[in-house]
Amino acid sequence: MLVAAGRGERLGLDQPKAFVKLGDDPLLAHPLRRLDECEWVDAIVLVAPPGWEEPAILLAEELGCGKVRTCVPGGATRADSVRAGLAEVPDEALVVLVHDAARPLVSDEVVARVLAPLSEGWDGVVPGLPVADTLKRVDGGGGVVETVAREGLWAVQTPQAFLADVLRRAYAGAGEATDCAALVEAGGGRVKVVPGDPRLLKVTTAADLATVERWLAA
Repeated sequence: MLVAAGRGERLGLDQPKAFVKLGDDPLLAHPLRRLDECEWVDAIVLVAPPGWEEPAILLAEELGCGKVRTCVPGGATRADSVRAGLAEVPDEALVVLVHDAARPLVSDEVVARVLAPLSEGWDGVVPGLPVADTLKRVDGGGGVVETVAREGLWAVQTPQAFLADVLRRAYAGAGEATDCAALVEAGGGRVKVVPGDPRLLKVTTAADLATVERWLAA
């Protein structure tokens, strides 16, 4: 599943983030093409910004992405968007991979890393990077409340992989979370973290977009 329903307000543009230009193509084109070419991906459910389903499908057709099975509008929150996508995943699917289109430089290597542990008894697998910076908890006025020990802390990315039945149960309620793993964990699921990729930067600001453009041009 490729979730591309973000509004991208912090980019300061009047169009959804998925259709902001990244190089010569819309941002969405990059993860869409990469997942379509990935040998580990059998089919893609595309979750588009509401009202942008047709442009998303046309883009997939222009790119020749034959693995795209359907395109649905996203919801008001990320969790709602994932629920909309899950409703289109075939019942016979055993594994669901969820990726945010805002992380355009997804690689086959990361996809393989998050899929492998599912055969070892894990309910879900997420890529991540160990936190390197000192972390401080700050109050509303900017005052430091405490310094948080960074040992054992990881910054989590996507794609995230799950046993399909486990993910469906996690999203059966009305729970909200910033990533799929949090809902799986809340339901008692066992989630493993594997090494991610520094290039899996989430495009949130214009500076992020410029960074990814430099990586693409390198």
